[in-house]
Amino acid sequence: MFRVFVPLVLLALAVATLLVSNQLADEPPPAEPLGVAGADIPLLAARRLPTVAASATPVPTPTREVTLARDLTALVINAPAQSCVVVRQDGEDLFAKDPDEPLTPASVQKLATAHAALSALGPDYTYRTVAIAESPPAGGVLPSDLYLLGGGDPLLATESYAALLAAEGAEPTPLDDLAADLVADGLTRIEGGVIAVQTRYDDATAVSSWPDEWIRAGVSGTLNPIALNQGYRTPEGIVGTAGLLPEPEPALRTAVLFDDMLEARAVRIPERPGVAAPERDFSGYQELGSIDSAPLSSYLRFMIAESDNTTAELLLKEVGLHWSGTGTTLDGALATLELLAADAGRPVLVFPPADGSGLSPENELTCRQVTDILEIDGPDGLLASYLPVAGESGTLRDRFVDSTATGRVRAKTGSLPGVFSLAGFATGSDGRPVTFAAILNGEGLAEVDADAFLQQLLEILVAHPNYAETGGDTVEGGG
Repeated sequence: MFRVFVPLVLLALAVATLLVSNQLADEPPPAEPLGVAGADIPLLAARRLPTVAASATPVPTPTREVTLARDLTALVINAPAQSCVVVRQDGEDLFAKDPDEPLTPASVQKLATAHAALSALGPDYTYRTVAIAESPPAGGVLPSDLYLLGGGDPLLATESYAALLAAEGAEPTPLDDLAADLVADGLTRIEGGVIAVQTRYDDATAVSSWPDEWIRAGVSGTLNPIALNQGYRTPEGIVGTAGLLPEPEPALRTAVLFDDMLEARAVRIPERPGVAAPERDFSGYQELGSIDSAPLSSYLRFMIAESDNTTAELLLKEVGLHWSGTGTTLDGALATLELLAADAGRPVLVFPPADGSGLSPENELTCRQVTDILEIDGPDGLLASYLPVAGESGTLRDRFVDSTATGRVRAKTGSLPGVFSLAGFATGSDGRPVTFAAILNGEGLAEVDADAFLQQLLEILVAHPNYAETGGDTVEGGG
C-alpha cells in the first residue's frame, strides 16, 4: 500500500466533500481512477471510498494538491512491484514513488549519454573524416596508397543511405562528397589502393554485456570509427534503415565503397582496398581532403528523437576519447559519471553506465537520477529541445495521439522486454512545466498495459497546475 502524507485538515476537507456529494442524489458519484487491462500485472486498481452519512454543512472544493495526490496515488497504487515514478518542479519532489529504486531504464539511459556529450564536446563539435597519403599527388597521380582516417562519425554514409537517414530527420555525412572533392582537386589515379584506418577507438564492435541474440539481430550496427551506413549491411534496394543486420567487416567495406566512389568518377586504382595495420604510424602524412559532419547538436537530436543506438554507442566512445584519451565504452561511461556530478554540483550516478544506448540489461537508474539529469539544464535547455513531442515527433509521433498529452509533453522513451520507461517535461494547465520520470520493470509486462499507465500519468500531469505554488506537501508513495 502506498502512504500519502497530506495535512490532516486537507483529509478532513476531502471527506467532507464526499459527504456533500452523497447528499445530492441527482449528481453522479465521484469518478474512479481509470483502470488498465492486464492479466498478470494490473497497473491500476480502482479504490472506492466508503459511503458515509450526509452532512448539511457546506465545505470548500478540495484543494489542487489533494486532487493531484489522489490521482497520482490511485495511478501507482498497483503498479508493478519494480517501478518508480517521480514528479518534480524547481528541484522539489511533488510526488515520489520509490524514487531511489535502481531499475533497468532502457533507452532513457541516452539522456545521460547526451548530457555527457554536450558537456565534454559541446553542441558545435563536428566529426572529421580525412584522406591522407605519404605525399601529395603530382599531375593528378598519387604515387602511394590513399588512407581514409576514421573520425568516429556515426552518420557517415553512402549517398543512397544518406537519403534514407535524412528522411528520418538526421543530417548524415555523405562520403561521396569527399570523393567528389578529391577529383575536383585533380586526382585521376592512385598507384596504390584505398586503405581504411580504424584505430580511433578500441576494437570492440559491440558492448560485452549485450545479449548475443540482440547483437545478431542488429539492435545496433557494428561499432567502428570508419563504418559507413551506421555499421549495417545495406544491400541494393533497401527502402529504410529498420531491420538491417550488422556489417561484419565495416572498415574493409568502407574502403571498398570509397574505392567505388572514386572509380565512378574516373579515378584509376590498380590495387585492392584494405585496412591499415593497427600499429601503423601516420606521422608526417599529408592531408589530401576531409569532410566534416553536421554539428553535434544535430546528431544528439536524431539520437534522442529516434532513439538511435549506434549513434549513442559511438558517441560514448568519443566522449571517453576526449575525457581520458582512450576511446572505449568504459572510458566514456566513467566520463559520464564524472561530468554529471560536475555539472550538477553533486553526485548524480552511483555507478558508471554499462553502455550509451540503454540496451545493456546491466544498466541501472533511479527515477530521481533521471530527473536530476533532466533538471541540470531544465525544460529550456538543449537536452530538452531534443526530446520528441507526444503525438507529434520522433519515437512519440504515434504514441499518446488523441490524448490531452498530445503536444504538451516532451519525453525520452525506453523499451526492452519487460521494461518500459518515459522521462521528460510535461506542461500543466497553468503553462508551467514539471519534470517527470517513470520506469516500469516486470517480467511479462505488456506494452499495451505500460502505454495505458504512462498515458494516464501524462494526462494527470498536463491537467494539473503548478502543485508547488498551492503550498501543498510533497506526496510520497511507498510499497
